[in-house]
Amino acid sequence: MSVTRRLTLPLLVLLVLFTGCHRGPSQPRPDLDYLTQDQMQENNFRNVYDAVAALRGNWLIVHGTDSFQSPSQVWVYYDQTKLGGIETLRTVLVPDIAYVRHYNGIDATTRWGVGHSAGVIFVSSHQ
Repeated sequence: MSVTRRLTLPLLVLLVLFTGCHRGPSQPRPDLDYLTQDQMQENNFRNVYDAVAALRGNWLIVHGTDSFQSPSQVWVYYDQTKLGGIETLRTVLVPDIAYVRHYNGIDATTRWGVGHSAGVIFVSSHQ
C-alpha cells in the first residue's frame, strides 16, 4: 500500500467524524428567570401580570408550604419598593418597565431577608 493511501484513509475518517459532530451555531437558551419589555410587547401584553401569567406562570405559584397559619406568598418589588403580592403586577404597565426577574425562595431570602421564602418577582424600570 502506498504512503498516500495509508494517509488518505485516516484523514477521511477524521474528516467525517469532525463534520458529523459539528452542529453549527446554536441559539442561546432563553433565561427563564427574566422577561424583557421587548418579550412582553411582542406578545401585546398591557400589564406585567398578564405577561408573567402567560409566559412564566410558574413564577406566580407558591411552591411548598412553610406554615399553615400564615403561609408564604410571592412578593413583588418595583425597583427597591415592595409593592405587595402578585396581584399588584396588574397595576404595572409594560411600557413603564425594562425587565422583570424572578428570584426563587432561597435567593429572595438571601437578598431581602426572612419572609421571602416563596420568592420575589422583581420589576425594574431601569436598563
